[in-house]
Amino acid sequence: MARRKGSEPRRAGVGALAGLAVRQSGAAVMARVGAALWQRKLAGTPSRILFAPETLLDCDAAVAADIYAGVFNLAGESVDSAGRSPFSLEPPSPAWERALHGFSWLIHLEANASELSSTNARALCEEWLAAKSAQSRRAQEPTVTASRLTAWLVESPLLLAGADTQFRLTFMRAIGRHLRRLERAATRLPPSLAKIEVVSALALAGTVLADQTRLQRWALSYLGELLRAQVLPDGGHLSRNPEALVRLLSLLVPVREALVRRQQPIPPHIGGAIDKMLPMLRFFTHTDGHLAAFHGAHPVATRVLKALDGYDDIKGKASENARYSGFQRLEAGDTAVLVDTGLAPPPAFAREAYASALAMELSHAGTRLVVGCGALGEARAAWVDAARATAAQSTLTLSDRSSARVLGLWPLTRALGPVLFAGPRAVEVTREPYGVRAVHDGYRSHFGILHERTLALAEDGLWLDGTDRVLGNDKLAGAPFAIRFHLYPGIRVRLDKPRRNAMLRLPDGALWMFGLDEGPILALEDSVVLTEPHKVRRTVQIVIAGNTLTDDTIRWHIARHATPVGEGPREKDET
Repeated sequence: MARRKGSEPRRAGVGALAGLAVRQSGAAVMARVGAALWQRKLAGTPSRILFAPETLLDCDAAVAADIYAGVFNLAGESVDSAGRSPFSLEPPSPAWERALHGFSWLIHLEANASELSSTNARALCEEWLAAKSAQSRRAQEPTVTASRLTAWLVESPLLLAGADTQFRLTFMRAIGRHLRRLERAATRLPPSLAKIEVVSALALAGTVLADQTRLQRWALSYLGELLRAQVLPDGGHLSRNPEALVRLLSLLVPVREALVRRQQPIPPHIGGAIDKMLPMLRFFTHTDGHLAAFHGAHPVATRVLKALDGYDDIKGKASENARYSGFQRLEAGDTAVLVDTGLAPPPAFAREAYASALAMELSHAGTRLVVGCGALGEARAAWVDAARATAAQSTLTLSDRSSARVLGLWPLTRALGPVLFAGPRAVEVTREPYGVRAVHDGYRSHFGILHERTLALAEDGLWLDGTDRVLGNDKLAGAPFAIRFHLYPGIRVRLDKPRRNAMLRLPDGALWMFGLDEGPILALEDSVVLTEPHKVRRTVQIVIAGNTLTDDTIRWHIARHATPVGEGPREKDET
């Protein structure tokens, strides 16, 4: 049995968060003062680019055609510039504005690389350099600046092919300004993934630019400190967000490959972090090749996951008991089950975290069956809070209350953001080769009740037994609860008349049965799931609603069904 403990209060109350906000404000002031007094010499204008770094992004000829036509499809928004510079347009959203000024879209002009492509790429770069919007607050945000610097370095062959002396000089001066701006920003940013993005961009630039040894040495050393603080021993990230591993690896792998190309040693902190995170990324990958959607993870293209996996020469297997990250994985045959058995992340990394104690996701072969709703706020801003609630996860909700809270007091949210807090103090976990039992106390302070979930997967992966129990004497008060199983879109569901079994017809025609062995009847309710970037699809959730007094133990199973059945009147298919 293992209990995860943190170095800071894991169930911070409002008073503790207020104290943290004061300390962070003081630290931010000192960081600004330190940056103002910083005497270390900043990077100058580099003389040349030694080589273009690698990138995990792919170019798309269709996107390139849109850009040539003046259409910019970014962050789920499409804008037609109608012959004007895209940098002179009124942005439709902050996300679109950040994506435009981040220049990651520039890679698509490689799709039909030609003299015309280079001319167009230079024209867009020159338009940005001359645009008033280039000095806007969002264009100058550290992460946007880091993205733009990296994109320019990656696409430097395209930008500089056939360029005249004046553009080359202007371009290299702009690179130098970006380096100096990011060096100052790196010391001011609080501990975060954004800080690693900035320092990684500097480390990459210091490696691929000539005469930047001092910058490279400083950035690599600083990057090591950040990685040691944020990457957990099992390879997870402090935010407990699986997508954070994709972002980190997308930053670190190009740095490592650039060092290899220059025949320079790879610092242990970079190589070690990559070697830990690559197996952990496979831990979070479902059998259909997609990433689990815990704690703010957005959909990631399978080709990106495959590309990252291709950089793993060791192919080490992550432990199925990721106790530092707070997750468990059961795997047998073609089936995988992921369970959230962790605590809320530290406040600095909990702005997107979910109240998802003991939530599960289930996949088999090329299909996900049980999931969470995902980062719905990417598709509709009004859904941000709903996506973080316990009801949006496949777990038990007590009295329509989440197992953790999202900070909503304005003075504190301004300082800390909408962090998750007041969640479980402890999660106790017991592992078996094909099973896991976990208990969390997220409802103890309000209801005096614990939630226990036990899962056992058959060795062939075709049968999953589950038991959910409410524990504690206070269950006699009779609080209502609901256990939810959000199904992946495209699965058709039919309840039998006694409402004890639900037949699931997967998109490939396979049949699975959700059966209730002990407990109240099943019900079907509508749900939504984020399936692609900025795209939500309707689906169905199976709900078991009960009362802690009369239904303290719920036993259920999900099993592959061998015999096809006919369509019935209670079938729901929300796609």
